[in-house]
Amino acid sequence: MSKKITYGMVGGSIDSMIGEAHRNAILSDGRAKLVSGCFSRDYKKTLKTGKKWGIKKDRLYENYLEMAEEESKKKNKIDFVVIATPNASHYEIAKTFLEKGINVVCDKPLTTTVKEAEELKQLADDNDLLLCVTYSYVGYPVISLARHKIEKGELGEIRFVNVQYIQGWLAKKIEDENKQAQWRLDPNQSGFANTTADIGSHVENMVSYLIGKEIDSLCARLDTFVESRKLDDNSTVMINFKDKSKGLLYMSQIAIGENNNFNISVYGSEATLKWSFKQANKLTILHEDHEEETIQNEDEIPGTNIGFKNTYTAFITDLINKKNGEILTNDNAHFQSVNAGLRGMRFIEKCVESSKNGGIWVKF
Repeated sequence: MSKKITYGMVGGSIDSMIGEAHRNAILSDGRAKLVSGCFSRDYKKTLKTGKKWGIKKDRLYENYLEMAEEESKKKNKIDFVVIATPNASHYEIAKTFLEKGINVVCDKPLTTTVKEAEELKQLADDNDLLLCVTYSYVGYPVISLARHKIEKGELGEIRFVNVQYIQGWLAKKIEDENKQAQWRLDPNQSGFANTTADIGSHVENMVSYLIGKEIDSLCARLDTFVESRKLDDNSTVMINFKDKSKGLLYMSQIAIGENNNFNISVYGSEATLKWSFKQANKLTILHEDHEEETIQNEDEIPGTNIGFKNTYTAFITDLINKKNGEILTNDNAHFQSVNAGLRGMRFIEKCVESSKNGGIWVKF
């Protein structure tokens, strides 16, 4: 019976913040070992990263094509690969590994187009492979508790959802010297949206996970406040859900002084539920007459790595159980699968479509 698995990584070299976040999250789970990688286009960086993590040189590769080919031939091939590269490369890398029979974990957004996301879903399902998208915020324990309370009807009938995810790091023109800003604001690397894809994808996923409602239509305005940019740095989206409830989503990266200010309010007919990333282990429920109920998860320390750790715990658990004979697919998985990634891409495309047409309402 399999209890431990192995993985490789494409992207996320030693000087990459997101690469270290992934590796440390997996390390904290303790059931998967990093044994392979192509961490950078610069092979010297790959070697340096591999040395830090104790990877044998013959499993460090100069490009992901070589890595997928060679790993697929090995008797002890990796169980999954983590993709931690700019958006535009997600599709080709994921496609390559899925075609070689290797499960995939990919950063969000999954791809840059709905068509690409649909193809990856088809490929993963046809090959009976798991494809996880790292929407890490839903990994916080109080978020699953909030979802349970909403499902039980403790808020009554959901009427309105109000979400903000605001940052300030792109308030000035920093892309000439900041590598993270450079690729995110480059359509050739990021796709056809920046803020709406980068943090808006997290917002859409959080709303979908929490309240479980399907979007009927949306109206979006994507702004570009800093001159010479080709992609949005601010985004406002109104939503109509199919059950007639409503939502307002606001995402910004030009809000000076803000740092990952992610908060959500769910307004029901009987109570209001509130959560903020700044107090990520705390849930607040407001009742009539201003009565306030606070739920605190004392065992968890706020921080993005907790969300990553729990995201990987769910994925690794499913993958091990699948290897041991349990019937698990992307449709009944306990992690955010390719299905969530595809829905996120539809959200991004529809927001862009609405905004480009003057903020019209578009069907989802």
